[in-house]
Amino acid sequence: EDVDAEDMLPMAKENPKGMATYSVSDAVATYYLYDKYVHLFIFSLCTLIPMGPEDVLRKGSGTLCEALLMVQANDLDIICPNKQVDPLAKFHKGHLLESETYIGGKVECLETGVYRSDIEYEFDLKPTAFQQLIDNIDRDLSFAIEVEAGVDRSDIVNYEEVRTKIIEQLELLRDSPKRKEKPYVYHLDVGAMYPNIILTNRLQPSAIVDDATCAACDFNQAKNGCKRRME
Repeated sequence: EDVDAEDMLPMAKENPKGMATYSVSDAVATYYLYDKYVHLFIFSLCTLIPMGPEDVLRKGSGTLCEALLMVQANDLDIICPNKQVDPLAKFHKGHLLESETYIGGKVECLETGVYRSDIEYEFDLKPTAFQQLIDNIDRDLSFAIEVEAGVDRSDIVNYEEVRTKIIEQLELLRDSPKRKEKPYVYHLDVGAMYPNIILTNRLQPSAIVDDATCAACDFNQAKNGCKRRME
């Protein structure tokens, strides 16, 4: 039997045993719901995403997808930017910052579209950019080893071997800038595919509906403007 919120305090005073029974039954029901529908789902997510249960619950879907993509990139040896971890406390001129605002970053995409590893594409590379990477190879490797990995460079036993291999690959790209090959670059421009953009523009991707679906729809009238054909 449900107890009104206004009656809980008087009931606790007049009938504490009944109130305790009600509270326990409510807690038991919550526990069984959690155990059946929530716990296994969180456990499954934690086996895919390298985060604890609390982080999986608190993080947004974008952050979770990003973490999953980074795991897959690591397993498949795909280059991806390291996730920057902000310090717990930040200071400015000796004063602790309570909050901090920033200007959002911007991403310059290679080219609108999708690159797949099973289709050949034409690439026009810049030799000067690869030469710059070759010139700064020791600086970049030292940063990756000492700053990001936290390891002393002198402890790396095969440093010269790895350095030579990287330079050889960069020189190969520098000397042959015009290439047609199957890339290891996966790039998907989803600028127009965020859910709110889809709803705002009333886009109907062909994977969602077809002409038969529209024919059976009550709103399939030009005056409703319920769809916009994708090019």
